[in-house]
Amino acid sequence: MRSPRAAAAFAIFLASTVAGLYFATQLMIAYPPPIRRPLGEALQINLTYYYLWGLSVPLVVWVARRFRFERGTWVFSLVIHSFWAILLTLAQIVIAENLLRHFGHARDDMQAKPIAQAVLDNFQSSLPTYFVILFCYYAFDYYVKFRDRELRASQLETRLSQAQLQALKMQLNPHFLFNTLNTISSLMYTDIEAADAMMSRLSELLRLTLEKEAAAEVTLKEEMDLLERYLDIERIRFEDRLRVSVDIAPEALEARVPNFSLQPLVENAIRHGIAPRPEGGRLEITAQREDGQLEIRLRDDGPGLRPMLAGVPRREGIGVANTRARLAQLYGERYRFELANAPGGGTMVTMIVPFHT
Repeated sequence: MRSPRAAAAFAIFLASTVAGLYFATQLMIAYPPPIRRPLGEALQINLTYYYLWGLSVPLVVWVARRFRFERGTWVFSLVIHSFWAILLTLAQIVIAENLLRHFGHARDDMQAKPIAQAVLDNFQSSLPTYFVILFCYYAFDYYVKFRDRELRASQLETRLSQAQLQALKMQLNPHFLFNTLNTISSLMYTDIEAADAMMSRLSELLRLTLEKEAAAEVTLKEEMDLLERYLDIERIRFEDRLRVSVDIAPEALEARVPNFSLQPLVENAIRHGIAPRPEGGRLEITAQREDGQLEIRLRDDGPGLRPMLAGVPRREGIGVANTRARLAQLYGERYRFELANAPGGGTMVTMIVPFHT
C-alpha cells in the first residue's frame, strides 16, 4: 500500500504534468506566431515551469499551516502570503529560465532575451499559481477536518446509543431477576424439588445472559435459546397450566434481533394473560421474513388489554416500555411495535424490524 507521503508526491507530480501539458498545448495553438512554439519547445517550457511549482508545494504548505486566514489575523496572513507568492514566483521564473537556456533546446530569441525580460513576461501569469496551490491545500485540509469531525460525531453517537442500550438492559435484568427469585422463594414453601430445579434453570439462563452481555443484537436462534431457558423456569412454576407453541421459519433464525428482547414480552404475557387464570393459558410465538422485514408475533389467549379510559393512555410495564425504547435506539423509525387485543380474544404483540443477518 502506498504511503501518504508517496501518494501526495504522486498527486503533485500528476497535477504538475497535467498543468504543463495544458499550457503547452495553449502555447502551441492559441498564441500568435511570434510567441507560438512548436510542441517540443512548448512542452519543455511549461513542464519545467510547473515541475518547479510542484517542487515548491511543500514550502507553500509549510507557510499555509503557519499563517492561516483566521479572524483577527487574516490581514497579516495575506501580507505574508503575498510576500511568499512574489518571492517564489521570482525564484521559479529565474530557475526555469536558466534551466531552459543551459539544458533545453530553446530558440535563439530566448537565449538572447535577458532574464529580467523573462521575469516581466511571465510574472503576471505565474504569480496566481501560488494562490491556486494555497487554495487547494486549504480545501483539502478543511475536507479532512470535516470528515474527521463527522467520524468523531458518528463514534460519539454510537457510544451514546450503546450506553443508553446498556442502561436499558441494566434496568431490565434486575427486574427479571427479582421476579424469578420471588417465584423461587414462593416455591420453597410448597415444592422444594421444583424450587431447586428452577434455581438450576436460572443459573443456566444467567450464564447465557452474561455471555451475551455486550452484544446489542443477537441472532433470533440465540434469543430463542435464551427464551427457552426462561420458559423452562415458567413451566416448572405453572406445570400443565402453561402451554407454549413456537413456529419460526428456518430463514428467520439467522436474523438479528435486539439482545434479550423477547423474554420481557413473554414474561409480560404470562404475568397478565396466563398467571391470573386457574386454567392457565396458551402462548404462541411466530416469526417469519416478509418483504425484507422480520415479523415476530407473541399471542396469548388471556383476557386481553384493559379498556382505555377517555384521554388516558395505557401504562406500559418496564418490560414492554424497555423493549420499545431499545427498538427506537437501534432502528430509529425503521421498526414497528404494537401491543393490542388479538382477534378472537387475548393479547398480541407485533414486533417488526429490518431483516439482516
